[in-house]
This record gives sequence, C-alpha cells and structure tokens, in this order.
Amino acid sequence: MEDGDYLRLKIVQLGYSLPINLIEKMGAQKLRLYVTGENLLTLTDYTGYDPEIGGNVLGIDRGFYPQARTFILGANIQF
Repeated sequence: MEDGDYLRLKIVQLGYSLPINLIEKMGAQKLRLYVTGENLLTLTDYTGYDPEIGGNVLGIDRGFYPQARTFILGANIQF
C-alpha cells in the first residue's frame, strides 16, 4: 500500500477575442483565438504510472498508461 494522493492541473484554456475593427475587414462578426492544455501538471509521490486509476477497479493499479498531455490551438469565427 502507498499514498495515492495527487494534485492535477486537468484543463486550462486561454483565449483572446480580437477587436471588431480588425475582424470587420475580414467580413467576420467575431473572432476568438484560444489555446487549451490538458493534463499539464500532476504533483504526487505515487510511484505508479498514474495516481488516477479510475474505473471500478477497487483501488488496484493495473499499470494503465498515464493520461496524455494535450495542447490544442483553435479559432472560433462567426460570419
């Protein structure tokens, strides 16, 4: 048995909506640019792959791979 306590920064999204005077020249009404990060940081003393075992496995670590760190860039455009 070991301590499985952890702190995880799961999802963070930063976005910026461009001013209307810039996007009207493109024929758009709204334009928002964003970047999203998932599973950016996990703080733990757990020695296994991932302290978030999940599922209905009664606390048994079956060696599941850790959750992937993901970055997403995007734009929301309204015409």
